[in-house]
Amino acid sequence: MPTVLRLLLFTLIWTVSLSASGLRVNILYLNQKVQRPPVLSNIIEKPDDLGLTGAKIAVEDTQKTAKFLDQHYSLTTEVSYKEEDLIKAFERFVDAGGHYVIVNVKLPLFLKLMKHPKIKEVLIINAGLSDTSLRMYYCNINLLHTMPSDAMLYDGLMQFLVKRNFKKIFLLQGKTVKDKHIAIAIRRAAKKFNATIVKEKIWNNATDIRRKAEDELPVFTQGGDYDVIVTADYFGDFGEFVYFNSWLPRPVAGTQGLTPLMWHKSIEQWGAAQMQERFKKFAARDMESEDFAAWVAVRTIATSLMHTNTSDVKTNIAYIRSNEFELAAYMGRPLSFRSYNGQLRMPIALVQPLALISSSPQVGFLDPVTDLDTLGIAKFEMKCKR
Repeated sequence: MPTVLRLLLFTLIWTVSLSASGLRVNILYLNQKVQRPPVLSNIIEKPDDLGLTGAKIAVEDTQKTAKFLDQHYSLTTEVSYKEEDLIKAFERFVDAGGHYVIVNVKLPLFLKLMKHPKIKEVLIINAGLSDTSLRMYYCNINLLHTMPSDAMLYDGLMQFLVKRNFKKIFLLQGKTVKDKHIAIAIRRAAKKFNATIVKEKIWNNATDIRRKAEDELPVFTQGGDYDVIVTADYFGDFGEFVYFNSWLPRPVAGTQGLTPLMWHKSIEQWGAAQMQERFKKFAARDMESEDFAAWVAVRTIATSLMHTNTSDVKTNIAYIRSNEFELAAYMGRPLSFRSYNGQLRMPIALVQPLALISSSPQVGFLDPVTDLDTLGIAKFEMKCKR
């Protein structure tokens, strides 16, 4: 056999052997589709691939460097409206030896998964739900949250309002369950940072506000003096029309106006501009918080495995929850997870539709460990113990 052919054959055998012996990691992404309610939410478009595309580009980003460490990452996805489809996909994945699961599902399904007998075999990362209760009542060692909680989001907003002396708040709440949860987070944040909710009203009007905003909202927003209107209107049924229609000429914040988010297209510092462009080229749209939460979830898994060089789930959970773990994520500082509830520590962006206004934690708000822990549930607020 000629020398060149022998060399090529040896190279091929060595490459196949290397691939076979390398670390291969499959990640499951469960995405439950949501039927959005009618009225204004019909015109506030949400991408069909929200969250999922963030996971996909994260695997692509990871694989570029992982190949030099002889690691290979792949993504298994299941997208459905039906709980049973997603639970079956989870069971198939675990039965096949999978250990890393990212979920973007509704609360009832999430709670069912947390009670599933196979859940202890995996690292499960919540990249969709912001419910504060999940951070207070669940202490599972194998549960992480890359989506910020409502408490984190509205602590970040309230810090800014208090710092800018918008301390008298008129709270306008919608009638959905999600609106109620956000309103609870707003009240909690106001109490925490010494702001005052001087008036509260619940929007119960079932008519199409688009036709009567000029008539109804000025009357609805009467209620003494206040510095700022804060809305809890998750689906946007009325909050978009509060601008310039309030009884007093006041700014709007909350779910509309100045909004607290994990990620926004106006974030450009610390290499984020390159990330935004890469995502837009990949998905033909802007990156949103759900996409970034999924991206961070995949990068968390990969960062750990690149350090430990083992797919053993217990080893990686221990490392991720340790003080040694740090994640680079275009936010100007390394991120880590809180040991007591698995929540990712992160800055919160305060944005208007086309501009980044500020980022919390605000200067002057302090914590014994890190100022990032001024946002969200503190250890003493936990309702469970491990």
